[in-house]
Amino acid sequence: MVLITFLFTAVVIKLIYVGIVNADNLRVRALEQWYRDVPLKAERGHILDRNGVVLAASETVYTLYARPVSVRNKQSAAAVIAEILELDYEKLYKNLNSHSSEITLKRGVDKETMLRIVDSGIEGIYVSEDIKRVYPYGDFMTQVLGFTNTDADGQTGVEAYYNAYLKGNDGYVLTSADLVGRELEDSDTYYVEGTPGADVYLTLDYYIQSIVENAVERAMLTHSAKGVAAVVMNCNTGEILALAESPSFDLNNVPRDDVQALLEAARPKIVSDVFEPGSTFKIITSALAIEAGLVNDGKRYYCGGSMTVDGQKIRCWRSIGHGSQSFAEGVKNSCNCVFMSAALELGVERFYEGIAAFGLNVKTGIDMSGEGAGLTIPMASVKNVDLARIGFGQAVAVTPIGLLAASAAAVNGGIKITPSLVAKIENESGILYGVSTRAGERVVSEATSATLRSMLETVVLEGSGKNAAVEGVRVGGKTGTAQKYENGQIARGKYISTFIGFAPAEAPEYITLFMVDEPVGAYYGGVVAAPYVGEIYTNMFAYLK
Repeated sequence: MVLITFLFTAVVIKLIYVGIVNADNLRVRALEQWYRDVPLKAERGHILDRNGVVLAASETVYTLYARPVSVRNKQSAAAVIAEILELDYEKLYKNLNSHSSEITLKRGVDKETMLRIVDSGIEGIYVSEDIKRVYPYGDFMTQVLGFTNTDADGQTGVEAYYNAYLKGNDGYVLTSADLVGRELEDSDTYYVEGTPGADVYLTLDYYIQSIVENAVERAMLTHSAKGVAAVVMNCNTGEILALAESPSFDLNNVPRDDVQALLEAARPKIVSDVFEPGSTFKIITSALAIEAGLVNDGKRYYCGGSMTVDGQKIRCWRSIGHGSQSFAEGVKNSCNCVFMSAALELGVERFYEGIAAFGLNVKTGIDMSGEGAGLTIPMASVKNVDLARIGFGQAVAVTPIGLLAASAAAVNGGIKITPSLVAKIENESGILYGVSTRAGERVVSEATSATLRSMLETVVLEGSGKNAAVEGVRVGGKTGTAQKYENGQIARGKYISTFIGFAPAEAPEYITLFMVDEPVGAYYGGVVAAPYVGEIYTNMFAYLK
């Protein structure tokens, strides 16, 4: 009796589990056995610029399947299919004679070819809709837009970062079939429509991007450079209007043969890489020195061509020196001795607090994958000789976007901003996501920012940034020429030439960073990078009227 009771109870429990607890799962498994599903890829959302210019779109292509058990005359079918789809006949014929329940004939088939297969009357052929990503401008905005894989899922750039919004929800067609996959004569067919992805609107402007892309390509060719990059940003809101890098590639023909080379070319180095900024970092040192009250009209600095700190002789770029000069003249002359003195006077604690306040040792928060953060010597380990070098942009590494964001805060009135690439995301229901451009925390005072703007405008009017001057527009900025390091050693003859320029200088709206990596021949930032910023602003202000 005990044994019978136990077995009866076990059976009842099993029935409850099968009939109630696991019912939904078993029902789904039954449907999978008796229904064949053909996926319908949801249309991927568009990527557009701020004015609605389409930068990435989708077109419908088709994937053709065959269910070998349903293909009657396999020899004839293989011959027709191989000819239309340009496939290997022997391999196809072998697959049609296999025991596979379903084989994929070809992906990415256009509508005309698909209809030729359907009209051929071959039984056992099934069609599903797919999405092919199309980039109307090809090799344009490559690192920003990114690309998708064969399943239309984002892999890099905006395509990857906002993939959840862009991809939508797939649909499918269910058709009842027997155990071996043959469609039943009186089969039921269920069509479940997919949901299209949302459209992503960038902060970038197609026309300004075109101006910048042209400047980048021209600089690449003129200076036989390893790479060139540029970014234009609204210095009050953080909205990026253009971001271009070279070398790049055509997004309609992604070079997938060498994965490592592809990832290197697709990586947005403006966002991900760090570099020793050189004299462009003097913008930050200047802001901190002015804010700390270390700069006044009567104060003079002496440059004899070098300065000795902790027993080490550190040279100014001008070996004969600049003589006696004010801080403003030191900014115009980009004198290393002036900035070494300012850094030492600030001290390690105040300088590092300033670096942290400007956000140079953390990520900016830009909406791109793979962002890096600046690198500094641990504060406890900093010696005076290190601090002196940091003052003029050595012994510190920053990301280009981090330096640009910090420089924007220094000249826009002292307010931090967060760089952004996307303005809004919307679908038929309305706006799903919008970027806030509200002001961040204050880093320096408005008075400090105004003083700094005046000094940096003099750099363009009278100093090393003369080549960035634009007729009818007041421009301020700072040049930079930094030596590169390889395996911990200075690489002879290898430089990164930079210029950061903002305009209009009296009330900045735009700030631009232009970088030339390893130019051949001339390498000073004022000669190699500054002219292109002037060119960008000349064309950009003409476009903006």
